[in-house]
Amino acid sequence: MIKLYLLLFYEFTKIGLFAIGGGYSTLPFLYYIQTKYQWFTIDELTNMIAVSNITPGPIGINMATYTGYTTAGIIGSLVSTSAIISIPFIISILMVKLIDKYKTCNAINSIFIGLRPAAVALLTSIGLKLLYKTAYPNTLDIKAIFLFLILILPFSFMKKNPLLIILAGAIGGIIINSF
Repeated sequence: MIKLYLLLFYEFTKIGLFAIGGGYSTLPFLYYIQTKYQWFTIDELTNMIAVSNITPGPIGINMATYTGYTTAGIIGSLVSTSAIISIPFIISILMVKLIDKYKTCNAINSIFIGLRPAAVALLTSIGLKLLYKTAYPNTLDIKAIFLFLILILPFSFMKKNPLLIILAGAIGGIIINSF
């Protein structure tokens, strides 16, 4: 069991180090963990995303806690959560000290200009994979595609609160699956 805790700590420390851009940037890493270790299924990953969206707190930390708990119980959740926040915490403290000193540095600004499209590419890739797994688990799920299209329109074009979209998705799921 200690080996599992160390592995959780190692993987989530890597996620904390490289998941730049917020909680959703953890998705490619979680997808990788799912394929490498099979600690959870793709369906559980989508459930993890949903639960992490509706629970308070940063999504990346919520997903680390959820993964750690489903993999190794309460201790696993503590290990995963502490691992994912340890490196960003240290980096944040250092960045506060250095931000004023290097805010006009072209190299630093160039790095961030390159990181943005990389983060978008990773998120898009995982988003498309999850959409495919949701819409086509075994056969084409027309209900899931219909609900996706209904939900994406207000969020994309009318800038609605994400919580409203999540609640509408939950209610839509109940309604669609009752038929």
